[in-house]
Amino acid sequence: MSVTDWKQENKQQGFSMFKFLFWLALFGAVLWNGFLGFKAYYNNWQAEDVFTLLVNTRASASEAEVRVQMKKLFGLKYISNKDYPDAFFDNLSIKASGSIVEISSHYQVTLWPLGSVEHRDKDGSYYPDELQGLDLVRDKLRIDLTFEPYAITDPSHIQAEAL
Repeated sequence: MSVTDWKQENKQQGFSMFKFLFWLALFGAVLWNGFLGFKAYYNNWQAEDVFTLLVNTRASASEAEVRVQMKKLFGLKYISNKDYPDAFFDNLSIKASGSIVEISSHYQVTLWPLGSVEHRDKDGSYYPDELQGLDLVRDKLRIDLTFEPYAITDPSHIQAEAL
């Protein structure tokens, strides 16, 4: 048996532990980020659904009536106020004029795949230039998502109600 025959017999064929671990880590990272982002996107879809339902069914309602109905619909859809950041309610805009209702809001959600930065100030902020170690990686991997749910009464729906 020559040296070249011996080398070819000992080459690894088929299964490679390195390849398996690489693909497992890649798949796991994608799955983990998808899991974190799903709840944020789901809450935005729910808010847009409630907004659309309100502008189409309560086109002639006042702003106060729309707010009351919105709270009821959030309850029916099992949406809690904790599901949204405070900015959602702070930026909530309801404009009711005649037979047109416009509802909008905007807010931001931050996803932390490795957990949030640990070394923060008293008010919860931090300076990216002062981060060290794992906090630096956490800051680099964070994902900021901005949502702007919006709905306005469809003019064709208004004309159909008038008939």
